[in-house]
Amino acid sequence: MTFRLNNATQAWKYPVPFLNNKRDKWLFIWLVNIYCAFFLLFFQPFGVNNYDPTQALQMELLIGVGAFMVVNIIAMTAYEFILHPLFFKANTRYHFALRLLLLLIFLSTTTYLTYNVLGNFHDWSWRSYFGFIRDIGSMTSIPVTGIVLYFNQRQVKKEVDFLKRQPQSFAGDAALICLTAENGKDKLFVQQDYLLLLEAQDNYVAIYHQEENQLKKTLFRTSLKRMERQLEGSSLLRCHRSYLSC
Repeated sequence: MTFRLNNATQAWKYPVPFLNNKRDKWLFIWLVNIYCAFFLLFFQPFGVNNYDPTQALQMELLIGVGAFMVVNIIAMTAYEFILHPLFFKANTRYHFALRLLLLLIFLSTTTYLTYNVLGNFHDWSWRSYFGFIRDIGSMTSIPVTGIVLYFNQRQVKKEVDFLKRQPQSFAGDAALICLTAENGKDKLFVQQDYLLLLEAQDNYVAIYHQEENQLKKTLFRTSLKRMERQLEGSSLLRCHRSYLSC
């Protein structure tokens, strides 16, 4: 994460170092859908039911909400693991914001289609569809925003802990980059100026960087293409099919 950026345009070009591994994605999918299911059950908005705090939950409502939850879990899984990697090659802040916006529209669309399939297409119109985008998008944006803020706070804490462990002081204009392996657990925090070279080695990438005035080599099980996406906006460029360098 960059601690000082020259302008807002550069900020939007910097990589987002979270929600790019399987563990984060599954956590994201389940938390969003659990929140929406409880919200629909206990607040019953958008004409789901005439809310009465003394009224017991009906089995029909439980089955309906459960069906929508299953459909949206499948939809989010397809979006995060298939569509997102296919259409979003970069992972900058701009692409991340667009990714979340399209996710809200995608979930609104799958909910609208499920609603009409179950209801024999009794509410099949553009007006109804845009109403679903408004209502479902606004409801889903609450857990999405909360989870993204949690991921961001977790990332900031990791970077602060890293800086506290460093004997050297970082320059005020320096950028701290977080590189993650394919498993999402192995991470390397390195100052951008100290990142020298990345080399593809079969199923691994060797990361050469400077640490305490010494040349260090860190090996991650991942692809060079994945590393290139994480370094979007940095000074390292693909100079060969097997190398990323300044």
